[in-house]
Amino acid sequence: MGVGAQEEKKEKSNFEFGKIQDLQMDLVTVPDSVSSGGKPAPVVDDSKATQEGRWLRIDVPFSTTNKFTPEVKFKFYLEGYEKLSDEKLPAGKSPGTDVKFVVLTGETTYRDVPAGKKHFAGVFLPPAAVLRFSAHKPNGEDDFKGGRVNLKVEAMDSGSPIEKPFDLHGEKEAGVNGRGGKKDAEWNKNPEAQEVAGALLPIYDTPFWPKDYKRYPQPKKP
Repeated sequence: MGVGAQEEKKEKSNFEFGKIQDLQMDLVTVPDSVSSGGKPAPVVDDSKATQEGRWLRIDVPFSTTNKFTPEVKFKFYLEGYEKLSDEKLPAGKSPGTDVKFVVLTGETTYRDVPAGKKHFAGVFLPPAAVLRFSAHKPNGEDDFKGGRVNLKVEAMDSGSPIEKPFDLHGEKEAGVNGRGGKKDAEWNKNPEAQEVAGALLPIYDTPFWPKDYKRYPQPKKP
């Protein structure tokens, strides 16, 4: 085997993120087969904020080439905006008009991942959080569905970080809402943003588990 071929083989990664067009990012409700029966939902001012409302589901594609990969860990970063209460408004700002930039984060880990060309890593944002963190404009939650917010996903293959993250708007010169893209590649680490850790949930912390167990590799709980 020549030197060039050896280097190519050495550089070939076991793990690779899939294409942007294969990302699945949608607002969904809990299947009827899961939500039927049981105790009724609480009485709240906005029924869309109960567990029966729309969940944001994010499924990011990836592939692995090794027969089995012991562990693949993902950290998700999602752009969001929270409306400030009047008492928290900065001096000089008009009450009721400002929102705060937040970065919603969450992690999910899979174990014994078999070789495959299209796996998915998934996280969920609950209905109340969907409404809370989409206050940048009326019906802002639809921006989650349309991918009109920034999304970045970092991965670790059996403890080794993957160099290039999955970045929804990373190849554009400028991202959406004035953030992201090549001009703001580190939008998720912006010191002006507040990180909301644990906002994005792994599937086993949602009503979609275990019905959708076939969708993902074997989850590994902390």
